[in-house]
Amino acid sequence: MSREVIYEQTGVAMTCRAFSEYKEMFMLDDVLLRKGPVLDVASGASSFTAELMHRGYDGQAVDPLYKLSFEEMSKHGDKELKLAAQKIRKNAHLFTWDTYETLEKHEEIREQSLCQFLASYKENRQLYKEAKLPSLPFNDYTFSLVLCNHFLFLYQDQFDYDFHLQAIEELVRVTKKGGVIRIYPLVGFKNELYPQMDELIETLRDKGFTAGLEKTNFRFMPDAAHYLNIIK
Repeated sequence: MSREVIYEQTGVAMTCRAFSEYKEMFMLDDVLLRKGPVLDVASGASSFTAELMHRGYDGQAVDPLYKLSFEEMSKHGDKELKLAAQKIRKNAHLFTWDTYETLEKHEEIREQSLCQFLASYKENRQLYKEAKLPSLPFNDYTFSLVLCNHFLFLYQDQFDYDFHLQAIEELVRVTKKGGVIRIYPLVGFKNELYPQMDELIETLRDKGFTAGLEKTNFRFMPDAAHYLNIIK
């Protein structure tokens, strides 16, 4: 059965999410965050890394957008936020509002996140590395926790299975032994679960990793109720 597109998107959008959203999406706690360096992949203009550092944790962000100057990022971020708000307002009835409650609160979080990110991007540029999957500029066994939100699986119509597998293998490569990789959401823009998820999980398990779906408290896209959890 065909599904209705709940968010119209051409190309890859700029991610812009706050620490509070990450915490709920990935069910993060102090114990997990304190284990060692945290890597946020395809992080865009999210303020997670800025807030992570502010709270005394150790973090790093990576995204192809980090080639932009501060001024270029400011303009791009403002444009992306306005465009995203228009799209969500158009199809607001198709989303689940348990987490945000209202459109206004959703937009307020976005704006605050962008401002916090930009301040950090201007003052602490070393935290933001320009790169894109499936190739990251980090050594093997570097991070204790690797996160990727609103990229893998969401763009399942643009990136095939081989890309997803290679990208996840790269996330695993830069993760420490016993470290954790978490990816959210697992649905595309039609709110449909990634069709080769079972195959992907089985492949990861065959490679000796622990992999499976875990429930999240974060709710926005109706069927995005789980994240992929991988333990190296």
